[in-house]
Amino acid sequence: MAGTSVKLDTASKKLLEELQARILLETGVRYRLQDILAAALRLAAKKRDEIIAELQGGWKPLSPKEAEKLLEEHSFEGPEDASTRIDEVLYS
Repeated sequence: MAGTSVKLDTASKKLLEELQARILLETGVRYRLQDILAAALRLAAKKRDEIIAELQGGWKPLSPKEAEKLLEEHSFEGPEDASTRIDEVLYS
């Protein structure tokens, strides 16, 4: 099967080769690097949030429930009528 080439940096290529070796040890089957990479991409497509987090240095977006909880914990009640307090400060 013909395809497009993708350039990998040395560290990524080494990681892919290490993965190939570990898979060989665990399964007894030597898979081609391109097959391992294709399987990894299929898996990554299913776990898009984790890919984004990895690309952003480990940052992971909050779920809506987590965001709501954080907002509730750090929100505050302001004065009901700020105009009265402003007048007191300005004209005292």
